[in-house]
Amino acid sequence: MLRMIRAGAALLSLAVLCAAAGAQTPALAPADSSALAPGFMVVDGDTLWVAAPLEVVGTRVPAALPGQLRPVGVVAADDLDELPAGSISDALAAAPGVVTGQRRTFGVQSDLSIRGSSFEQVQVLLDGNDMSDPQTGHHLLDLPLALQDIERLEVLPGHGSALYGSGAFGGTLNVVTRQPGDRTGGEVAVSGGGQGTRGARGAADVRLDEATGLRLSGSAFGTDGYDVPTAGGGKQWAGNDAEVYTATGRLVRNTDGGQWDAFAGYAAREFGALDFYAPYPSRERTRTFFAALKRNWSASRRLTLEPRLHFRRHTDRFILLKDDPEAFTNDHVTRRAAGELRGIVDLGRGHAAAWSLEGAYEDIDSRGLRAGAWGEALGFHVRRRMSLAVEVDRNRGPVRWQLGGRIDGRDAYAPRTTGTAALAWDPTRAWTVRGSMGGVFRVPTFTELYYVSPANVGNPGLKPEHGWTWDTGLGWHAGAMAARATYFERYEDDLIEWARPANAADNPWQVMNIATGKTRGTELRLDWTAPRGHSLGLSWSWLDKTTALPAGFMGKYTLLAPRQVLAARGNLVLPAGFGLGLTSRYIERTGGPAEFNTAFVLDGKLTWTRGDWFAHLTGTNLLDRSYQEVPGVYMSGPLAVVEVGRRF
Repeated sequence: MLRMIRAGAALLSLAVLCAAAGAQTPALAPADSSALAPGFMVVDGDTLWVAAPLEVVGTRVPAALPGQLRPVGVVAADDLDELPAGSISDALAAAPGVVTGQRRTFGVQSDLSIRGSSFEQVQVLLDGNDMSDPQTGHHLLDLPLALQDIERLEVLPGHGSALYGSGAFGGTLNVVTRQPGDRTGGEVAVSGGGQGTRGARGAADVRLDEATGLRLSGSAFGTDGYDVPTAGGGKQWAGNDAEVYTATGRLVRNTDGGQWDAFAGYAAREFGALDFYAPYPSRERTRTFFAALKRNWSASRRLTLEPRLHFRRHTDRFILLKDDPEAFTNDHVTRRAAGELRGIVDLGRGHAAAWSLEGAYEDIDSRGLRAGAWGEALGFHVRRRMSLAVEVDRNRGPVRWQLGGRIDGRDAYAPRTTGTAALAWDPTRAWTVRGSMGGVFRVPTFTELYYVSPANVGNPGLKPEHGWTWDTGLGWHAGAMAARATYFERYEDDLIEWARPANAADNPWQVMNIATGKTRGTELRLDWTAPRGHSLGLSWSWLDKTTALPAGFMGKYTLLAPRQVLAARGNLVLPAGFGLGLTSRYIERTGGPAEFNTAFVLDGKLTWTRGDWFAHLTGTNLLDRSYQEVPGVYMSGPLAVVEVGRRF
């Protein structure tokens, strides 16, 4: 009954907003259409479709995230250059509601949580392509690219777009890659620092002709790792060395009325994995290959079509005891292929309809080495899915709305429907009132179903988890200042959690469907940008999460959700080509060891540019705090890294 009342209240608030609207549409910042290629673009947070002959079509529909009606956090390429971010995890540190669980610095292996979700309950897209891994959500950020390949990061808290799937319980991260530049050129850089850190990277943009551009990039990184505290008060090396290599290529060709776009990326990671998943000196090696091809064109003045294909292959070799690999080693290979046809129809008068028809295939081939003998680990399993999604929106006038629906049919599961709705109202040019609600649904991963080790045991009888969420909020902007406030609630059933009896610490973790869960929270964000380029961002998020574990049981990942997070990020433009970027964050959780329960971390980056030369000095954990982002796994102490490079 309480849920029905709250759902009714949320719908009533949306209806009241519609009835009360009467202000004029805020002016949209002008865009230079002569510099735009056909495709989706973002202008002042709005996602627009640009069609040949390079005119902005009146309809505005979501490309990867519905940026007009719901607040989307954006970390642009300039932010990545100015702030002390060595990985995607670092770059997201100051985003409201986002928490990353890194198992070592530089994001070599990290989990992603949004609005108190588990690492399995978020969706990661690469240029709008689903990057989900059927093996485990631990690999969601195991992306085949480096920071230099990223144009921006877009974070949509809460339920996702109906066009892109229903598994975003906490939110969606869309990684937008850089397109080839408009002229031939590039850059190279080398880096080095404490803990044996070393690296080199390079990227080149090549104009093949007036309509065709190619971008190639590569990077290599290594570190010897660091010491961690011991029970006796001393320190010992954690066996957390790492090596990472990436290579990407992107070819874009503009044609009459549309564009061809092909992308391919590869990443190889090898790292020490002490306490990553179990209290053993483990080692892990992953390989990721991803390729995507899309073609968009204007079939008519009102219809735009975009067929897409993508393929992802991921291998994961996990050695439980690095000095005795024959005791327990798993070799996992997952493959995922999908084909999709998207369409956008301009319905006129500010209305548009977008639809997607998708077919996807994924499998896993998992073998294990036990006491010197190879056999089945997770085994070989196949999944197939067909999906149809439709979204209709209005993006003109002081009242804008969106309605969406999706149906997914999968092997071994009954067809499932989910829906989304959002509304935004501008009572004045400076204020926006927003509200949204949507359903969420996720099938178990192969690890949750079939994994067996001395520390963790899966459950083939798991049911999918499902739920729904709603939020409401205010946005304000005036000149260089912008602020927003959001309140949300999420209700979940048949939640999947790794659990064990609280008084049996030696028992393995067993995965099960715990009864229900509820998460509610508040997010506040304030941003200021000066004409000269100085910037400041402040955020605060508060969470209250409850889960109904069976009596006497404790959950493995429940404690990862923070009680509150305070974060700040700023950049100063200094004379003589210098700049200073700082990020800080304070995290308070409801339980766990002291180093995990609370943490305050300060990072900084000093940049210098003169002509084609540039240099960066990055310092992390400047206050030398002992802290953990995953219980039992210590993060690094103070670390300084210098990078020097040249553009050409």
